Amino acid sequence: MAKAVIFDMGNVLIGWDAHARYRPHFEDDAACAHFFKTLFREIYDAVHDDHREMEACLAALKTRHAHAVPLIEVYEKDWGSFLTGVMEESVALVHELKAAGVPLYGLTNWPAQVWPPQRAVPEEAAAFAFLDHFDGIVVSGEERLRKPDPAIYLLALERFGLAPSEALFVDDLAENTAAAEALGMHAHRFEDAVRLRAALHAHGLLPEGGRAG
Repeated sequence: MAKAVIFDMGNVLIGWDAHARYRPHFEDDAACAHFFKTLFREIYDAVHDDHREMEACLAALKTRHAHAVPLIEVYEKDWGSFLTGVMEESVALVHELKAAGVPLYGLTNWPAQVWPPQRAVPEEAAAFAFLDHFDGIVVSGEERLRKPDPAIYLLALERFGLAPSEALFVDDLAENTAAAEALGMHAHRFEDAVRLRAALHAHGLLPEGGRAG
């Protein structure tokens, strides 16, 4: 039986949508999709695998892709615009779990340079106060590992002092929940707060009844 919850952050508790920010830079959806499969991946990798500030991480990439400097600088200088706000119904469940005494942890693929999220959007810092409920958060950019690599799950379990069967892992991506289950963790693929509440109840972590919000 699970006794603790490990939450992903992006699009589970905090909205994140880089596509919406970049779409106006392209003439059609196909060109935007190509960017995300190619150059955006290079940008992400350059920042994720380097602990320096984004400007230093991306300098070489700007030289190699001089024609795309404005696109690279969106990531470098305006990463906070990818955040679409706190997901209130999910965060309400975090508050309930905390009140119920359930240990809370995080495991997120997130650049170290903009973690915690208030570094990227300091004007919205108060909205992220719920992160204080977490007993520990493993951030991929700080560890230079990322989901779905099994190594980052094992690192998180060791750091949190949990056996795989003691953890319910919540993530919006199927490949990430599948990787957790392969290690013996319980997992729930996040779709909405209603289904998440049902999963938390099924695992005995929240009482039946009520709704998020």
